[in-house]
Amino acid sequence: MDYRINSIDAEKVRKIAKDYNLNMLTATILSRRGMSDKESLKFLFETDLVYQHSPFLFDDMDSAVERINDAIEEKEKIYIFGDRDVDGITGATILYKGLTALGADNLIVRLPENDEPYGLTSDTVSEIIDSGASLLLTVDNGISAVEEIKVLRDEGIDTIILDHHIAGDVFPPALAIIDPKIPGSGYPFDGLAGCMVAFKLIYALLFSRTPLYQSECIFFHASPGKDTVKMSAVKMVNFIPEDEISEELSINMVPSYESRMVRFLDQGLPIIVMDKDQELVLLNKAFSDSIDIALNDVRRDIEAVIASVKGKSLFSLSNISRAVRYTEREDMELSALISLFRSAMIYKNKSLSSGFDELLILSAIGTVADLMPMRGENRLFVRLGLRLLEKNPPLYLRRILSSFDMLGKKISSRDISFYLAPLINSSGRLGRPGIALSLFLSEKVDEIERLSDELIRMNKERKSNTESVLESVKEEAEASLKFYMNRFILIQGDVPRGLTGAVASKLLNQYGVPTLVLALSMDDGRVSASMRTKKNFNARAFLENFASLFQDFGGHSCASGFSMAKENLDLFKSRLDDAVFSLDEDLSTSEEPEQVDAELPESYMSSELWRIRDLFEPYGQENEVLKFHIRRAKVDDVIANRNGGTYLRCNIRYNNEIWPAVFWAYDKSRGEVKKDGIVEFIFTPELNTYKGISRLQLNITELEVIE
Repeated sequence: MDYRINSIDAEKVRKIAKDYNLNMLTATILSRRGMSDKESLKFLFETDLVYQHSPFLFDDMDSAVERINDAIEEKEKIYIFGDRDVDGITGATILYKGLTALGADNLIVRLPENDEPYGLTSDTVSEIIDSGASLLLTVDNGISAVEEIKVLRDEGIDTIILDHHIAGDVFPPALAIIDPKIPGSGYPFDGLAGCMVAFKLIYALLFSRTPLYQSECIFFHASPGKDTVKMSAVKMVNFIPEDEISEELSINMVPSYESRMVRFLDQGLPIIVMDKDQELVLLNKAFSDSIDIALNDVRRDIEAVIASVKGKSLFSLSNISRAVRYTEREDMELSALISLFRSAMIYKNKSLSSGFDELLILSAIGTVADLMPMRGENRLFVRLGLRLLEKNPPLYLRRILSSFDMLGKKISSRDISFYLAPLINSSGRLGRPGIALSLFLSEKVDEIERLSDELIRMNKERKSNTESVLESVKEEAEASLKFYMNRFILIQGDVPRGLTGAVASKLLNQYGVPTLVLALSMDDGRVSASMRTKKNFNARAFLENFASLFQDFGGHSCASGFSMAKENLDLFKSRLDDAVFSLDEDLSTSEEPEQVDAELPESYMSSELWRIRDLFEPYGQENEVLKFHIRRAKVDDVIANRNGGTYLRCNIRYNNEIWPAVFWAYDKSRGEVKKDGIVEFIFTPELNTYKGISRLQLNITELEVIE
């Protein structure tokens, strides 16, 4: 059986298990998946929004916040321009709802309709100018609209770009660019979707309405050493560290004017401590002369919000604080102080801890739908959003959830990918993304019902259209695959603009090679295209070779696209042929071995696997479902398939228990599975729910008959 399992450092695994109170299997999986660093573990375990990265880590966020606040105050007209896919639709919705809640009442929101290409065009720019708007917010687009934004700038219209696509060599002349993929953006996580960038902006605006905004302070802590005093301090703005210092001095040996710490503290800023009297005793003990310094004791402020702090020393709190587990700072007590004060202030200012459930739900849907990596901060937001969607879905999503029998049930990222995302996407695929946007913005029950039904109908039409197009291009796809020697597929048949991405994805899944689908608009003679690839091939980098021919161009490493004038088509195809034939031959349909998380001895086979599975949710890109390998297990029983399909249901005996199993890709060429036979297999633990009853099940992905 062909599979791959990453090697591990046993000592590091034991340390992870000890430090985070985990069993060895969980610690092993974390290590194999490269999730054993503190940042990964934080977003694996935590579910509180206080753990998110500050939006002000974006270098341009202050500029964006100040400009939008001015626009709201001056009643300026603000124009929101999104995209036709789920990310663009949810991103535009987040901006509209978030800005409305902040007091903006002169908003226009617009998405590309019908056969319009992705992103800003000269026609869109003309519309924005004619609208009288003085501020444009782009979401899920804009980073490549250099010329368009130049025109807007010259007309006196400021642009704030909220995007997550890879930038070209030249940036647009926007007032602010908030894009985590821009080198030097300042943001520590590059995997945000456009909708999440929009949420970050709204959260920054909420933060700017509190006394915390632009507040500068110094957190300080001193502790006794052996005949020394250890001191640490951190200067922070918007709760972002700007400077840090530590100093250890022998008791009463150094005058205060020679101390680096005293100079650091002497900046005219509030100095925040817990238990001021103790800190002052240690400060005066450190120096040979007396020191007069004002300290702000925040114990009461913290206790007023976090009752569990009462009566506990900072040392004791540092030992039980969850946040301290993830810090790289040596002074754990100072880290505990910063974390506690930050959490207390966020919860004290209610707008920073509640009231945006709907925006989190939309962010989660857009993030999953746009195939963002399910690592880091995305795990936190998707987990929160899915829980809120289960608990209290917005009115405009309830009819849709009910149509998939998902209302009131546990919702996974897979449910979003397979059901909700394609349905929302269908409006954009059919050139009417405004249907989904109108649904999300509607507050009238009868209108919500009408738009929901229309979206459900459009989803059925989208499925039918995609299947028809796939059938019509089948011969072209196979001829192209042969022409390019199993390295590439180019489709230039009669494909509607809105279906190029869906068709490219389907062909990629079927043939396993990079796939490019072109669509020619009859209205303006523009060629639009979508390219889809697997992880071993960077679509955007490949298309970069032809950028001089494009009118617009953008995307991710596995999903990219462009538009160009029809007169460039022949030159593009000629250059494409040369580029494809220079590709490595390993881009053929050969399958990679399955990645396995652990070999599973009998003693490890228990219901604990399902608890571990839940810990690693949500699953998605860069965090695939858990897979385990079992070398030898006995088939207790084979259950006949009454539908006569190509899948196998059986019961597996392992660790003296019977485990129901299903293998959807079973065929007898792998060997016939019989009662009392011995099999080797790879599986993922799943829950099979039928008529409201759930049971544990092994979902087999690979199997070989041993005996």
